[in-house]
Amino acid sequence: MMRRQLALLAMWISLAANAQVVSEHDMKAAYLYNFAHLFDWPESSRANFHLCVLGEEDVGAALQRFDERRVDGKRIVIARLSSLAPIRLCDILYVGVGELPSLPKIRSTLGSQPTLVVTDRGNLPAVGVMLGIENSRLVFDVNLEQCERAGLKAKPTLLGFARSVRRAGEAEARPLPASLPGK
Repeated sequence: MMRRQLALLAMWISLAANAQVVSEHDMKAAYLYNFAHLFDWPESSRANFHLCVLGEEDVGAALQRFDERRVDGKRIVIARLSSLAPIRLCDILYVGVGELPSLPKIRSTLGSQPTLVVTDRGNLPAVGVMLGIENSRLVFDVNLEQCERAGLKAKPTLLGFARSVRRAGEAEARPLPASLPGK
């Protein structure tokens, strides 16, 4: 019994020593990359998949590790934007806190173009996905109405992991039942 406890203690110490703290920016970058795989994207003649960051340099830097990976056979290109001019080239556009006042202009510029707009502040009706921190965990809410307006179809896996989902015609996002996957 004592040997088993010592072995468990040694394993726990080893795991604790090897545990890495992941920064909030790295977590956001990983979520953005995974969102690329958790939506069905409309057909496009473009050779690359553009994952763009507007106004959040730390998230843009963290995303660089995903540069040149692939989604649906297309090479991922990370674009760190300093203006709204190129946003129509983005498949996913992460809008940093400093650019939130630009959300209405972003929405009107994109129209129904298939671009997933993601932010971590502001209001969910203006974006497709909103990130948040809850109990030291990164969580997200999905606005299906915005996604569908952009021609994007969220896969069931994404919806299963979402904290809440806002469907067309609903004033607020609804928390998902605990029985769904990921809950």
